[in-house]
Amino acid sequence: MIKVWFLLALIAFPNSPSMEYKGYYAYHTLEDCEIQKVSLENFIVESEMMKRQQTAMYIKTFCLEMQAFPNQLEKYKKEKDKGIKLDGKQLGA
Repeated sequence: MIKVWFLLALIAFPNSPSMEYKGYYAYHTLEDCEIQKVSLENFIVESEMMKRQQTAMYIKTFCLEMQAFPNQLEKYKKEKDKGIKLDGKQLGA
């Protein structure tokens, strides 16, 4: 097993019966995960505002320690250079 840090976002909207959650990437270190939290929050706000034209929402992000099997990271290792661009930063390890 390999320790990874999974970036998770919880999103609450007014008058919504439940919270939404979105999982993103797994990082090899807590520091890498923490660096991406603010960029991810900004990315979610921009995406949700364009999608719903909603201005009120609450977002909280977490870096959760998890264990992964080595073969789960094989595809990640092959594609890690692609990443997701968030305000000029790469979301990826």
